[in-house]
Amino acid sequence: MPTAPPTDREHDSAGQVRRSRTAEIVCAERAVETSRAAGRRVIDDPYARHFLSGRSYRFLTGGRLRAAATRAAFDRLYPGYLAVVLLRHREFEQALTRALGDGIEQVVLLGAGYDTTALRRDLDGATLFEVDAPPTQADKRAVLAEHGLADRGTRYVPCDFERDSLPERLLEHGFDPHARSLVAWWGVSFFLTGPAVRRTLSDVATLTAPGSRLLFDYLDRSVVDGTTSYRGARRAAAAVARRGEPYLFGLGRGEAPPLLAGFGFEVESESSMTELARRVPGGFPYSTDDFFGVVAARRAGR
Repeated sequence: MPTAPPTDREHDSAGQVRRSRTAEIVCAERAVETSRAAGRRVIDDPYARHFLSGRSYRFLTGGRLRAAATRAAFDRLYPGYLAVVLLRHREFEQALTRALGDGIEQVVLLGAGYDTTALRRDLDGATLFEVDAPPTQADKRAVLAEHGLADRGTRYVPCDFERDSLPERLLEHGFDPHARSLVAWWGVSFFLTGPAVRRTLSDVATLTAPGSRLLFDYLDRSVVDGTTSYRGARRAAAAVARRGEPYLFGLGRGEAPPLLAGFGFEVESESSMTELARRVPGGFPYSTDDFFGVVAARRAGR
């Protein structure tokens, strides 16, 4: 991983124009964790390395010793961000297992990036929808084809959350609004304006059947407005601003439940990184600076 997030622009006035470098950084973090001994990994993603196009990413994540040094360096420079990626991933895996056991019929990943769920998991007949900007989707599908990896019928839904209609895009690709779904919206809200966040939550509420599940993450407002005391969060905020993608939206602890309730969701849990880290058997080995939250909610109604 680089010592700082990339500095080239990924968007122009017409929307995203190139694949997401942020998504590649997330993949690199999953790859370096997977290089740890099997019994010590927080998450396991053997396919993440295939989506690393940059020579530096491949070098820094290749081999156990280099990967260990990369993990240590990244956690030192941006404390808290390995926790965000790994613990969020672990939370999704557990929620997905529960949802499939409950008979969920559709899984929707909003801002899917280089997610590898379709490669790693048997979805037991559930349909997977990956929603993201076209450049990232095209790059991902090219990598899958290059390595001969089957995506098990994933439905790729191109969508810009600031400009496009999420309901239209999903319905065009066969989404069934009457079937219960698990929707994961990870790593996106803080790059959007407040109106776009609320519009997306309204769209998800309108689209999903009662009993559907929503996983949602948010950045603390103090990171967005520059008042955070966390060094890694300040560094990351400055870096994404330099590349033209500043953090725009944040929430305070306890503000997510009333926000989601306004759209018909019942919040079942709201967890900080410290709280999620305590649930990792054997302990969590990285910094857990608390500037981030994860919410699990249920679509109200019968």
